[in-house]
Amino acid sequence: MTRGHWLDPLARKVLQAMGELPPEPSARPAPAAPPEPPSWVVDVNRASASQWRQLPGCSEAMVDLLLRLQRGGVQFSQAEDLIQLLDLPPELAERWRPHLVIHWYGDAPPQPPAPPLDLNAAAPERLTAALLWPADRLQRLIQERRRRPFDNLADLQERLCLPPEVVEQLIGRVRFGERRPGPSLPPGC
Repeated sequence: MTRGHWLDPLARKVLQAMGELPPEPSARPAPAAPPEPPSWVVDVNRASASQWRQLPGCSEAMVDLLLRLQRGGVQFSQAEDLIQLLDLPPELAERWRPHLVIHWYGDAPPQPPAPPLDLNAAAPERLTAALLWPADRLQRLIQERRRRPFDNLADLQERLCLPPEVVEQLIGRVRFGERRPGPSLPPGC
């Protein structure tokens, strides 16, 4: 059993407060220091080319895509949309996250729960049901993808002359896979 001081606890506290006795050692460990904030951040919806290039592994193709979308008025509402758009590997995405800041410069569109629709491979009926676009816009999409598959959202926006609001609704809802060879056949054939 440990021996306490011969003074009663109240007298011990008074003498410690007056500086006559040393303070009792604290039994609690010191609280952990909060993590250091990053020394620089990138505002995802307003970043310049040089700011994007600060991120490790950010290629010139990525910078070009992001700036084209930005010029088209497209905004990201969450980091996951950016990571999915660029198809970043998980370890690179984790290195980027502390540096990404998202300031919304308008109303955020609702986030869809459905898996992404492949605009280069989906059947026309599926495109009609999923996109709810006017018939002439859907027809232009189908004609353009026959000519050459879309590379990304910026390519889609430029080739179809889509307004920013339409492209923003597609973020996180579509992807651009390889086009299937041959004609599209109905299910079950």
